[in-house]
Amino acid sequence: MAVSKSGGGGTLRDLQLALQLKIEELRQRDSLIDELELELDTKDDLIRQLQVELDRQRSASRHAANAAETPSTAPDEPQRMKRQAISAEPTAMDPSQLTDVTLKSYGKNKDELIQRALMDNDFMKHLEHGQILTIMDCMHPTSLTKGCCVIQEGDDGSTVYVLEEGMVEVTKQGKKLCTIGPAKVFGELAILYNCTRTATVTALTDIKLWAIDRQGFQTIMMRTGLIKHSQYMDFLRSVPSFQSLPEDILSKLADVLEETHYSDCDYIIRQGATGDTFFIISEGQVKVSQQDSPGDEQVVVKTLAKGDWFGEQALKGE
Repeated sequence: MAVSKSGGGGTLRDLQLALQLKIEELRQRDSLIDELELELDTKDDLIRQLQVELDRQRSASRHAANAAETPSTAPDEPQRMKRQAISAEPTAMDPSQLTDVTLKSYGKNKDELIQRALMDNDFMKHLEHGQILTIMDCMHPTSLTKGCCVIQEGDDGSTVYVLEEGMVEVTKQGKKLCTIGPAKVFGELAILYNCTRTATVTALTDIKLWAIDRQGFQTIMMRTGLIKHSQYMDFLRSVPSFQSLPEDILSKLADVLEETHYSDCDYIIRQGATGDTFFIISEGQVKVSQQDSPGDEQVVVKTLAKGDWFGEQALKGE
């Protein structure tokens, strides 16, 4: 009986302790949820502005590609012009102005760190590899001492930073959000559109940064975008299945092409799998092999190189 009572009392105390721990855990979770909601709000703003910027860049690309032709009257053109007009950027850079902007290269000792930071960033990682390398090449160095303010909440922003050395603290309305260490990007919203800073970033130690402003970033994006669009158009014109398509349709197809990288010996398409993607080779070679029946060895049919294509039948049906 004594053992039974002692056990019962112990269980109650355990439950009370567990309840207290659970309450504290819930409080911590509530705090984390608040931080995550704040981060989601920032991401939502970024996504909206990215969509506006994407439409603006596509509109500029088509304008440059068809400068000698009569302006298109396609049904979606008014919609694109309207979306361009609501861009937070007060003026759009005309393609003819690209030659007036000089991009300067800066030597760097930690190319891998900067490249890794850009590739790990939620926005930058969606850029093409060539664009990443050009942005990295044009970033200029800057150093600040401990306690200096890198970004002030509410100020107009036009620069994105990569932290190479030191630590910084991010606060919003006086509340600490996080600390950032080397190989991280911050301030990227400023290169997308003319906006005020959404948080304050302060140096916790002496820091070394690499930076690029909005004009430099947009010049790189438009130059590489126009070059890439022209290359995509040439590729599409070389595909027999697309040679009968009008230029405006080819231009729209070029807009939606995405660059994908594969390592040596990676499988791109497997025989028997459902196909839904069309590929054009921009660099490297692709080996095409076929298996007559299960259990047989793969037989190499051909080797494809730059300018060749495969998988176009997937666009017509499964």
